[in-house]
Amino acid sequence: MMNFKQKMTPQELAELTGYTPQALNRWVRKFGWKTSTLPGVKGGRAHVIHVDEDVREYLMNTPLMRNAQQPRMTEPESHYAVKGDSLEYLWLASLRQLSDSEREQLHTMLYREGIGGIIRRLGLTAEDGQ
Repeated sequence: MMNFKQKMTPQELAELTGYTPQALNRWVRKFGWKTSTLPGVKGGRAHVIHVDEDVREYLMNTPLMRNAQQPRMTEPESHYAVKGDSLEYLWLASLRQLSDSEREQLHTMLYREGIGGIIRRLGLTAEDGQ
């Protein structure tokens, strides 16, 4: 549940709801929400919004607030993490050690011949054709 105070500045409401103070001020004018001036601020434009039931209900039914109320799905443990002794880690570590020229040559070879060509050049093809 959101912790609304009885009177809040547009900035405070913005931080709580995720909307901008400008959007909140627009809603104040559009829906005629009750406000009062903030004493001690020059210019007379600073105000607080009276957070009554209508304001609370409107804010809680906006898309940002509805989504904030739904339980967040947590990302499952990353199965794509690379272990220090895995083949993927070794490939990545090797690629990082290549010079720019070597990377470009490898890129060209992969593009031209594909992984099958690289495997053949390395002599890693199985004799029995598997």
